[in-house]
Amino acid sequence: MIEEFSVVSEQVAKSMALQAQKKFKSDYAIATTGNAGPNKGDSQVEIGTVFIALATPNEVFVEEFNFGQPREKVIDRAVNKAFEIIHKEILKN
Repeated sequence: MIEEFSVVSEQVAKSMALQAQKKFKSDYAIATTGNAGPNKGDSQVEIGTVFIALATPNEVFVEEFNFGQPREKVIDRAVNKAFEIIHKEILKN
């Protein structure tokens, strides 16, 4: 999957969330993949790009974000957004 889509992709984030949900036998699982920089590395996506996937009991959804730079800002924003997404989903149910 990584060879086909890249490690920083919607498909990989979704797969990671589903596998975490399965492994831990949980109702919810969240996964992130992204390029925080300082350079692009193996991925061709822009620095600051992050995919956050949430697996719920009924579906899996993925959102793409661009948190800009520098690296520390990307990481902090990705963590905060991931918590926000799962918190919002749990409150819905």
